[in-house]
Amino acid sequence: MEVAPKLQEMLRWNRWANRELAAVLVGAGGEPAHAVAAFQHIFETEVTWLRRIDGDDRPMMQLWATASLDTVQALMTEAAERTGTLITALANPAEPDRVIIYLNSRQMEFRDPVGDTLFHMLVHSSQYRGETAGLLNANGYTVPDIDLIFWSRSGSPD
Repeated sequence: MEVAPKLQEMLRWNRWANRELAAVLVGAGGEPAHAVAAFQHIFETEVTWLRRIDGDDRPMMQLWATASLDTVQALMTEAAERTGTLITALANPAEPDRVIIYLNSRQMEFRDPVGDTLFHMLVHSSQYRGETAGLLNANGYTVPDIDLIFWSRSGSPD
């Protein structure tokens, strides 16, 4: 299996799943607040990782900042735009092996391949989408099926 095409596919699914869940949160008027916080955390971390990959000089987002639907929308837009650029960059099969150098929140330097970084980001986003969906379901909201296989079976919509 070639890694770059699979990452492109998973990034497209991730972007779609985020939009699907965002629609439920907007329809719920931003309630419950814990669901908004968990959902916002997805984008705080996605934007941080995507900025690191891009070599942005301001990569770190504040994690677990005060959550709001407006902040979610702004971060989600940035993440979607950066993801689109990255999907294009992944047309180069060597891109997943490119090593990024960055500082974590404790100012410790790390070097990781883009592919490993993206797989980490995708798993983290899935974890917090699940938490968000669970909170919404527990509060009476219906969350659509947003798993990768459902997206794939539905024709992989963008």
